[in-house]
Amino acid sequence: MSPFAILAAVALQSPDSGAELYHAWCAACHGQDARGTPAASVRTTVPPADLASCAASTPEPAVRWLGVVTQGGAAYGLSLDMPAFGEAATAEQIRWVVRYVRSLCGNAAWPPGELNFPRGFLVEKAFPENEVVLVNHGREQNYVFERRFGARFQIEAEARTAFDGAPNSFDGVSLAGKLDLWHSPQALAITTLGLEATPPLGRQDRWEVEPFLAFGWSPQEVVTVQGQIVGTWEEQAGIAGFEYRLGVAKDFGRVIPMVEAGWVVPRQGDHALSFYPQLW
Repeated sequence: MSPFAILAAVALQSPDSGAELYHAWCAACHGQDARGTPAASVRTTVPPADLASCAASTPEPAVRWLGVVTQGGAAYGLSLDMPAFGEAATAEQIRWVVRYVRSLCGNAAWPPGELNFPRGFLVEKAFPENEVVLVNHGREQNYVFERRFGARFQIEAEARTAFDGAPNSFDGVSLAGKLDLWHSPQALAITTLGLEATPPLGRQDRWEVEPFLAFGWSPQEVVTVQGQIVGTWEEQAGIAGFEYRLGVAKDFGRVIPMVEAGWVVPRQGDHALSFYPQLW
């Protein structure tokens, strides 16, 4: 074996091999510092991703990163400029380069994408994210805008309509914020504290404020457990009651069966327990 072949083999086996592979495969487009500045000789149809940015590198789980590098950007609805390395590289090499890229953030305050668990009907996700959600429940519609600020904080604005024959189809709006209190990539768990406020607009005739605590947990990645405790304060009435929500899901790849339970405990009146089986 030649000295150059020996050096190459050692480089691939060393802890820094992910960096070596990045500079060989990715630096021409994403830049030597991974900030998304391509080499002068490279032309792309869209700006390359800033892989060193925590906001860009942390929201997605490792399995998606591996898929993009293996199958290319087109397979995930991303830029066609992102090539597929699945035939040119080994699975281990792809894992190395993904591990290196995800390490560039270097700030543990950002929860990793593995804690971004599937969204259910009832339970508020604990993971802070940037998202637009449109939901239709029969004649009722929800329009949700979520915006993340920094590593742990998210704000949310929601508008609601109901086309049920009533004179006013505008149901109201809500504003909310939530903060990632604690997360653990090792335990695959996250806990969030939030507050939602609904003013007297549309069909809403009084102020309503709902503090909540939400969590997500995936023990041994066997199932996903998500829960939420919600308190309700109403103008004039004061504390109106509490609601306890719990969801359990199992990921089978492209299919995720889930069941959620909601237990409504008003200060006055009957308690109500409801179940919501789902298939995503």
